[in-house]
Amino acid sequence: MSMHTIIYETRRALGLTQEQVAEALGVSAPAVHKWEKGCTYPDVTLLPRLARLLKVDLNTLFCFRETLTEQEVISFLEEMSGEIEAGGPQAGVAFAESLMREYPGCGALIEGMANVLQGSLILSQLTIEERQTYQPVITAWYERAMDCADEKVKNRAGFMAASQYVQNNELEKAQHILDCLPQQDLLNKNLLQADLYCRQNNPDEAVRLLQKNLLQTANDMLGILWRLVEAEMKTGNTISAKEIAKKAQMVADALDFGGYTGLIGMETIARETKNVEESLELINQMLQAATEPWNIHVSVLYHQLYQNQAKDTEIDTGSKVVPLLLKMLETDPAYDFLREEKGFQKVLERYRSDKQTADT
Repeated sequence: MSMHTIIYETRRALGLTQEQVAEALGVSAPAVHKWEKGCTYPDVTLLPRLARLLKVDLNTLFCFRETLTEQEVISFLEEMSGEIEAGGPQAGVAFAESLMREYPGCGALIEGMANVLQGSLILSQLTIEERQTYQPVITAWYERAMDCADEKVKNRAGFMAASQYVQNNELEKAQHILDCLPQQDLLNKNLLQADLYCRQNNPDEAVRLLQKNLLQTANDMLGILWRLVEAEMKTGNTISAKEIAKKAQMVADALDFGGYTGLIGMETIARETKNVEESLELINQMLQAATEPWNIHVSVLYHQLYQNQAKDTEIDTGSKVVPLLLKMLETDPAYDFLREEKGFQKVLERYRSDKQTADT
C-alpha cells in the first residue's frame, strides 16, 4: 500500500473530509486531493502533523512496515520481467527502484527483483562489459534485502551478495557477509518432521518432505563436487580432479540427474587444461543431453514432488538450458581457446539452428 492510499483510506476511516485535513494542516483542499491521487506528496515538515492527525506512526505513513503477499510479489516480478522485455534492463531497474521506494521493507520483493534482473542479463544479447555495469546494482539490492526481518530471505540474499562479491574479486566484502550468515543447523528439522509424519500415520507427507530434502541435497552435493574439481585443478592435482569428476558423474546418475549435469566436472577439466579435442566432444555431449527431456517426474526419488505432472508428459529442459549453455559458450572468455576452431563454430551453429527451428 502506497502513501497516497494510506492517506486516503485512513482519512475516510476516521470520517474526515479533505477540507478538514487541509484546514488542520494549513494547506488547500486541492493539495490534499493531489496527495490522495499520488500526484504529489506532502511537504516533509507536514508529515509528523499528518501522522498525528491520521492517528498513524511515520513508519506506517512511509510504508516501512509494509508487507506483501507471496502472490503480490510474484505479480510485481512478472510485471518487472515485462518491463525488461519491452525496454531492456534499464527499464527494469527504473521499475524496481520505484517499487523499492513504495515497499522499502519487503525483502522478498527486493530479493526477487535482483533475481529477475540477474536472470534477464544472462539471457540478454548484451556484451559482458554491458552486463557488468548492472552487477553493482544487483549486489546492492541483495544487500538491501538482507535488512529485512525474514531470516530465510535475509540468508538467501546474503548468500547471493557474497557470491557476487566473490565473482568480482571483492573478497573482503564477501568474507564480511559470509561471517554474518548463520552456520547450518546441526540437527535437520525436516528429518525429524518426516519421522513425526510417519508416527502420525501420514506417510505421504513424509515422502514428499524427504524427496524435497533429497532434491535440495542432490543439488548441493553436485555443486560441492564441481567446485572441488575446480579447486583441485587450481592446486595442480589433475589426477584427483579427474577422479572427483568421475564420482560426480556417478552421483548425478545415481540421484537421477544425469544428462548434461553428469558431464560438468569432466568438461571443467578439459576447459582448464585447454584440451581442444576433449572440450569439443564434451560440449557436444552436454548440448545433446540438454535437449533431451528430464524425466524427473517418474523418478522413484522425486515422483511425489511432481505428482500433478502427467505420467506421459516429459519435462522440456532444452528450451531453457540450451540457450544458457550457448550464451556461456559464446561469451565466456574461458572458451577463447576454442574460438578459431571450426569444430567449435560448427557445434554452436548446429544448436543455434536447432533452437531456431524449435522456436518456429
